[in-house]
This record gives sequence, structure tokens and C-alpha cells, in this order.
Amino acid sequence: MMTILRGKRLSLGLPAALMVLWLGCGTPVAPMKSEPVAAPTRPEPDQGPTLSVPGVEAPPSSCANGLEERASVDIAGGAVAFFYEDRPSLGKLDAGAGYVYLDHDSQKAFVARLETSGAAKSVREIVFPDKHERSHVVGAFRGSDVVVASVVYHAQQEADIELVRLDAQDRPVWSARIDPSPRLDGTPAIAWGKDEIAVAWTRGPYPMHESVRVALVNAKTGKVKRTFELSTGENPGVPSIVWDGEAYWVGWHSRETRGTIEIRRLTENGLSGVGATLQGGVNPFLLPTPAGLAVAWDQDRKIWLAVLDAAGNPKLAPRVVATHPDPIASPRKPVLAWDGARFAVAYEAHFHASVIVARDPEALITVVEPNGVATPPLTLHDKDSSGEMPAVLWTEKKWLVVYNRDRLQKGKKPAVVSAHLACREAPAPSEATPAGPCDARTRPAPETLRLQPHAGAASVLPLDDGGWAALLLEKEEMIFARIDREGKTTTRTVLPAAAGRRDPSLARVPGGFAAAWIDEHGAVEVGNIDEAGAMRKTTRLPGDPMTRKPGLAWTSKGLVVAYARGGAVVTALLDGAARIVSQPAPAARFPFQPGDCALGHGPKGLLVACVTGTERTETSVIRVSRLDDTGKAIGAPSLASGPYALLRNPSVIGTVDGFLIAATGPFAREVVTIELGPNGEVRRPERKLLSSYGYGVIGAAVTGKDIVVFGIDGKTLAERKVCPE
Repeated sequence: MMTILRGKRLSLGLPAALMVLWLGCGTPVAPMKSEPVAAPTRPEPDQGPTLSVPGVEAPPSSCANGLEERASVDIAGGAVAFFYEDRPSLGKLDAGAGYVYLDHDSQKAFVARLETSGAAKSVREIVFPDKHERSHVVGAFRGSDVVVASVVYHAQQEADIELVRLDAQDRPVWSARIDPSPRLDGTPAIAWGKDEIAVAWTRGPYPMHESVRVALVNAKTGKVKRTFELSTGENPGVPSIVWDGEAYWVGWHSRETRGTIEIRRLTENGLSGVGATLQGGVNPFLLPTPAGLAVAWDQDRKIWLAVLDAAGNPKLAPRVVATHPDPIASPRKPVLAWDGARFAVAYEAHFHASVIVARDPEALITVVEPNGVATPPLTLHDKDSSGEMPAVLWTEKKWLVVYNRDRLQKGKKPAVVSAHLACREAPAPSEATPAGPCDARTRPAPETLRLQPHAGAASVLPLDDGGWAALLLEKEEMIFARIDREGKTTTRTVLPAAAGRRDPSLARVPGGFAAAWIDEHGAVEVGNIDEAGAMRKTTRLPGDPMTRKPGLAWTSKGLVVAYARGGAVVTALLDGAARIVSQPAPAARFPFQPGDCALGHGPKGLLVACVTGTERTETSVIRVSRLDDTGKAIGAPSLASGPYALLRNPSVIGTVDGFLIAATGPFAREVVTIELGPNGEVRRPERKLLSSYGYGVIGAAVTGKDIVVFGIDGKTLAERKVCPE
């Protein structure tokens, strides 16, 4: 049995540990028992868990350019599947496919038989002998027959699993209530084995579930042959069950402590002692293939994939195969299909940060190549539509996808839609860039500035000689770097380590640099770094748990530091060696709690710009205040921007006749820019400029009228010049 533990130090030995990290999965692997475990290896570009498989039509040689839609059909005549279905059932049936769903309006169950094109040959109601209220209808397919399982409610806190087998005309062959009890049975999963049908479900007293149960049912009569209890006391989530040709695999999410995904191999005699544990994930989906047992799940707002061998060992180490550029998005409930070489992963993305910033749900799909690399995701529905509950199947030479479109969207007709997808033969059209001196091209940042997605934070400072300086936080290290205008690293220094550092800031001072960051207690630490990159002195300024990124600026009086403390913006004056000249004192009190702050020096002194909240939940604005060269306020604060969701990382620079502010904008994919006059007055409405980064921007450096954005582009930090309008 294998344990897949995320983020823990394990005794694999240095070579094996490095190999796991090299695969990019971030999830080390270690044995639970004493059986030997081979360290995972990095597959070559055209290799994977398996190559060709007899009886499976050869898939395209590559799907590296992603997918494109070839056809789309409404298969249910305006019906829509019920929202709380765990995952819809789509599978091979005769020469086409079968799809089982519970209609949202009528709460009746239906089975649709589809052509290989995705068009419906028939859509018939499933007639259950028991007429009680039911939910969570799932199905499995073999030949021309369909077997359907659902939850049927007999009392307020009592529900059982009911099974019905349908013939080629969707008429009941038999029905059976599975392992009835006075407790509440939860969402079932179903698999067709060699001589029987296996049903997995959860059971417990309302509203909690305590155990995972599996029943093996005679496929000809519906009689229960044997039942198993696989877990107890775990508060488990919805199970997934599959047949690999020899035995069943069952997976479920255990909500104990932080939660794990438990995967077990089950024979007709019970548990075989083979399985795996994945730390931290939810909503597992299993798919057996000749390449191994594929497992997809969602974790930390990402979709993950792994492939296990027959003993539960990883053949393809766990890795992230789908993220979303919107930070309030939650990709979830992945489903899998296999074309003989690669996996298709379809999933939902929901947006639930607040009513104000919430968006319609999305249905997406990506393809994972044999080496574990995921192609660009395809959104299944149109731009002005919504999508949910996707299911995917490989048919002939294309992917067949079925999903809900516009469920309960006001003014739109809901539909259960099937679509045929094919691999793109060429890259998708990219964003057009304007011609001329400002072409907004993206270039990889110098090697020193490259970061893994979400691996740390950085503050990047443009220098007068055309080069850059940067303060980087990566795990427990803080790194100072200087890069010349050609991209060559001239200085790279690992500064004294301290746990819990965040929100770095950097400014030029005579003889070197001033650096600031927030420590684990919310205090602001300010350090003096010389030209060679050595930290000469640090000073600690009092903060609080709400303190965020501080602003730094060098003036004729010294180094001014501005940051949030006690609900106000306080400023302190230090000298060039980071020694305190005047202690922190309130300089500006905004109507709402300030967050990230920045300082810039203009024609009439300093301007502090801070992100603050608003009257509306989950929105933010930028407010500004004028300061003199010692950090004392000049006049009253003012509002500089309209409300946005999740503004961060402001940057301020003085221009000839005022100030220019840039901040990372809504959903971390945009840059908001604001032009101000010499007294801080807004000269023109703010602009939102798309940053074109797959994982979002980390900050914007402002140089005169130019704005240079740094963000994560794929897996590296990149720089992009943003053209002024």
C-alpha cells in the first residue's frame, strides 16, 4: 500500500526525493509498508505509462495545441440535469454512448442513447418501481444494457440505494433495494464487473456519514451477493468505483483531520491489502486503463492527476494539470477519459468569493499528454453562457463531451449539450499586440528572477542604468539580486533567513538599497543593503496582524516608511543606514482598513497610495494622501480609483507633472493604472490593461510613462511592457 503525502520530509534518500521534486508534482511518495518502491522517473516527451494498446484506435500523435470544438447538439430537448448530482454518467453503449441524468424541473430520471456524433437516438424516462422521492442518479453501461443506481428516500432521515437494470429499449429487467437500513445512504457510484455489478455508497446518521460500503449484485437477477464495509468513522465523501478487469478499485475522501483520499483494491473476497492514500485532496475520480489506474482529484483550487500501478505505486507521479487564472475560481469535480495514449480531464470551475464578485460557473477540459504535460484548457460553453457537470468519453477519433449549459441562468434556455472535440492542428489564435515602438511583447525574466507559480513573492525595482534590482522570498530564504540591462545577474545574495516573512518592498538609497518586509508577528522590518548585496543593518518597526506591504521612498530628509497599523497609515523616518530618526506616527486615516501601500516622490513631495476596503464586501479601491519629505500629511486623503475585486501590489512613481500609479487588478490578470496631478487629483479615469499571464501578475514597476509588469507566465516569471492608451 502506498501513501502519497504532500509537503512532508520523507526518508526516500536524497536522489529519490530530488527526482520527485523534479517531476514538478510537489507531492512526495513514501511506502506505508516494507515493500520496495522504485523512485519515479521523468518520462521522455513521447513516452508515458504505456504506448499503443491492442483494440484501441490510434489517437492523434499529439494534442499539444489543445482542443477545439467540432460540433454541439442539445440532447435533452431543453432539460437540464439536477445541480447536486455528484458527476453525470457517460459511457460506451453499443456503437455509441449512454448518458444518465436526473432532470432539474421534473426530478425524473432519464437515459439518453447517443450516436457517436453526440446526437440523441432516444431519450427515455427511467421507470423505477419505487415511487418515493429520489436523487443522485448514476449509471453504468455494457453492450445494449444500462444499470442505474439512485438514492430513494423513505423517511425524513432514512434513505436507501435502489438499483434497476434496463434492456435495449430501456425497460426494467429487474430492480432491487441494496442493503436497506434505518440510516441515511448517500450518493452511490456504480461499476459493471465480470459477473456482477458493484455499488459503492456512504452511510450514516443524518446529517453525517460514517462509513463507505460496497455491495456486489448478481447482474442477471439483482440479488445482493455480498456487502463490505470499507471504512468507519471517517465522515467520507462521495466514492468512486471502477473495474480493472480483475478487481474493483474504490476511492473516497475521508474528512478526518485535514482529509485524505483513500484508494483500495477490492476482490470478491474483500480488501486485497493494496491501495494508496493521497494527502489533502477531495472528489476523487478513478479510471482503469492498460496504462494503470488514473486518479484525478481537486485540491487547493487545482486539478491533480496521478497514475498508479497494480500495487498502488505511482507510475505517473501526482501533478497539477489544471489551474485557473481567477483567484476566486475553484476548479473541482474532475472526470477522466482515455484515448489509448493520453487522458482528457473535464471539470467545473465555480466562483464563490462573494455575491458581488461571483461569476457564472464554467465547464472546461484539458488533455494530459503521456509525459504528464497538460495542454491549454478549452472552455466548453460560449463566452456569454455558463457550464457545469461535464462528462467525457473517447469515441472513434474524437472526444465526446456532455455538460449542462445555462442551468437556471436568467433569460437563457437551459440545455444538456453534447459536443465533439478534436485536437487542434495549430496553436490557438493569440492576443494581438499593437504595432509600433510599444509592441507589448512578453519576454522571460532573467534567470535570477524566475519563480515557480505561487512559490513566493517578489519586489522588482527598475534602476537608472536600465538594470533591475529584486527582493525575492522563496520558502525560508530571502534573496537580493541585481541584473544588468542585458539580463545578466551581477549580484545574488541569500540574506539571513527568518520564518514567516512576506510582502517584500525595495527602494534605492544612497550607497545601496532599503528593503522592507513583514515578519511573522506583523511587524515591519527595514534593512540596509549595500551595493554588493550585503545586509548591513535591520530595524524593527511595530505593526499588527493587519499590516500589509509597506511603501518606501528616499527623500531629502531620509527614508520614509509608510504602512498600515491600527487602522491608519503610519509613517516613520529612517536614515540611509536604516536607523530610526522619528518613530512611526499616524499620517493618514482612511475610511476603511488600509492594506498594501506604496510611496512615490513627485514634484510636490510624496504620495502614499494604499489599497483599502469599501462599503461593498470583497471589493477594494486605491486611496491616496500627500506627504511631505518627513512623512507628515499634507491635506486630506482622497479616493483615486473605482471599486475592484482584489487589488494588490500598488506601485507609485513621480512624473514631471504628477504621479502614475499601477496596481494588480481584479482576478490577478490585469493591471490598473491611474494618472494623478501634482496634488494627488485624478487626471483621468483609471485603465485596466490585460497582463496576459497564465497565473497572474505579482507586481507592476512604473518608469515614467512606461509600465512594466512582472508575472507568472506558465512556470517562469516574465516581464511585459504595457503600452499606454
